[in-house]
Amino acid sequence: MTESRQYFVQLLGTRTGWPENMTAEEEQIMQEHFVYLKNLVNEQKVILAGPVFENVFGLVILNVSSQAEAEKLMTNEPTVVKGVHTYVMHPMNVSLTAEPLSYDRYVRLPSERKLSKEIVVKAPVEQVWQTWTTTEGVVTFFSSQAKVELKPGGSYEIYFITEAPYGQRGSEGCRILSYLPMEVLCFEWNAPPSFGELREVHTQVTVIFKPLSEKETLVKLVQYGWGKSAQWDELYDYFDKAWTHVLGNLKKRFTEGPLDWKE
Repeated sequence: MTESRQYFVQLLGTRTGWPENMTAEEEQIMQEHFVYLKNLVNEQKVILAGPVFENVFGLVILNVSSQAEAEKLMTNEPTVVKGVHTYVMHPMNVSLTAEPLSYDRYVRLPSERKLSKEIVVKAPVEQVWQTWTTTEGVVTFFSSQAKVELKPGGSYEIYFITEAPYGQRGSEGCRILSYLPMEVLCFEWNAPPSFGELREVHTQVTVIFKPLSEKETLVKLVQYGWGKSAQWDELYDYFDKAWTHVLGNLKKRFTEGPLDWKE
């Protein structure tokens, strides 16, 4: 396993008066900068980022496999590419860190609404469990690419638009909340990019596995943590159809074999 390395990066303005006299074009570049770093946070390659207001500079702490990777990430950073910033990078060690959750990660006052689906799968519970809880299993029915780490806080990322930039492919940043082997799996879920700000607010999904016999398993899925607005109603309707499709693929996976995503 490659040992991770950390680097302290200073992003330095390239002209006098920055950033107080920022132009409209530079504001757009800074928005690209924010999205770029946010995607690196989701990939766990950026631990921390933000402006320092005294002797102004941008601060980024990278968590990467090598200095070469760190240099590549920073030379491709939008403000560096477009000449708004230069950067200075220093190796460091992060000895202690916290993992704070954004206050807006979940709906503050969720409704009591729940989206429930269930299906009977012709397979033993052990096989169905493995299909939901490993990368190798997920890609046989959910989508062609995924990253699943079966541990509390582990990734539960399914990539539906595989050619899109990271952060726009699927459930990037979603994590496993808890699990009880062969019985219950709980994970976060997010909205597609087309739902705008709702993509940043996570719902929760619980999947329950109940053996009906040695060859059949009942799979029940419940999604909860919904907000209260017309846009949340649209998202509910979207997932009402989406989960029906996913569970249909799961059933097909055990009657016809793993899905061929090239078809």
